[in-house]
This record gives sequence, C-alpha cells and structure tokens, in this order.
Amino acid sequence: MEYMTVEPLVLLANADKWLTESLESVLTHGGYRVITTGKRQQVLEMARRQLPDVILLDLGLDQRASDNLTLCRALRADGMISRATPIILTTSGPALRQQQIDALRAGAWELRGDPLDMEELVLRIGVYVQGKLELDRINNEGLIDRVSGLYNDVGVTRRASELAAFTAREGLPLACAVFRPQNGTGGGGGGRGGPSLSGSAADRLAQAVKQAGRVSDAIGRTGPVEFTVFAPATDETGAEGMVQRITD
Repeated sequence: MEYMTVEPLVLLANADKWLTESLESVLTHGGYRVITTGKRQQVLEMARRQLPDVILLDLGLDQRASDNLTLCRALRADGMISRATPIILTTSGPALRQQQIDALRAGAWELRGDPLDMEELVLRIGVYVQGKLELDRINNEGLIDRVSGLYNDVGVTRRASELAAFTAREGLPLACAVFRPQNGTGGGGGGRGGPSLSGSAADRLAQAVKQAGRVSDAIGRTGPVEFTVFAPATDETGAEGMVQRITD
C-alpha cells in the first residue's frame, strides 16, 4: 500500500539502555525509524516535534510522579499529537489486571509486562501502525486539493493553526501572503478566487505556485486561482522575498 512506503516512526522512551538498544535493533530491522530518549521531560516535546506513528513508553520514566500514568495522560491529551497514535506502555515485572485497566483509562492501547516478547510486540506495533497510517491518509485526503496537491481551505486553516502555535512557542516570526493573478494586463481581481481562467490554466498556475514554495511553507489553494501561503520563521524581509519569488 502506498502509505506504507515511508518507514513509520517509533518514539522509544525507556531508561534501560540495554533494553532500548535491543528494541531499537529489532524495530529497525522490522522497517521502522526509531528515536529514543531515557528522560521523562523530553518525551512530550519529542512527540510534539517528531509526530511519531507509535509511542513505546516505559512506566519507569515516570517514577517520580505520584501517578506513574501521568505522562501517558499528558501525551493523550496533547492537541499536537494525533489521538490515533498508539501508545504502548511497558513495565518491569508482570502486568497485573488492574494495571492493565488503569493503563487503558489513561489512554494507552495496552500495557506490556516482563517477560517482554519482542517478536509479538513488533507484530502488534505493525497492526496498530497500519491502522494509524490509513486513518492519516483518509484525513489528509480531506485536507488536500486533489488536482494540485496543495492544502484546501480546511487543510491550510488547520496547518496555519499548528504553525501559529509552534512559532509562538518558539518565539519565531510567521508570515502570511495571499496571491491572485490580475486580469489581462493588470486589472482587478474579480472577487475571492481572482479572475476567471480555464480549468487547465488554473491547475497549471496551482502547480507553479507549489513549485515556487519552500518545503517548510504551508500553501493552500483557497480559491480556483487564489493561493494563501504561511511561511514559518520568516520575518518582514523574508516575506518580501517570498512574495517576489512566487510572483516571479
């Protein structure tokens, strides 16, 4: 399936160096990319930045908390992290029934205890990740203009909100510009969406705008020939350069 061509990303959070290395090796051989941390305070920020396809979290990281499921709840409640992202908890010793129930209530998909069957774990992760990626694909199709591959109105609005939250948190500028072609040799725009062009000409224009944008830009086709660009980490001077580049 096309959506499995990219290696899924696993966030592996475990303070046990030997177990982390073993799991990382097994997952890498299973076709996954893996990022690791042994520090509780890094987990939430890494999940926000990297948006993993599955989170494998050891409860031992949260031992200092009064409730060792606090971190799991924080991950599940965070708006930047998809609720479709599987969170699998691990714990030293056997996973008792009440622990399993508490883990499910905290938003985890399951709790795995010792001894850890790595082969079964990797197979379960594969099933969970396929479901998550399929849901991502369905959701993304509802946010993308099928012809141009740019965001549609809904998609660019959602992406702009994410960029606004990120740049505000990091203290970075965020630029926005809206583009419409002029009529003929320089007339007005003719309302939202710009002047009337043939379908093929409008689609070629959309492709040109897409090619002129940067990878980091969020570009939306907000009308047949209207395009909205959100550019993170772009100040006033950078915004002028962006406008000139896309206009050219």
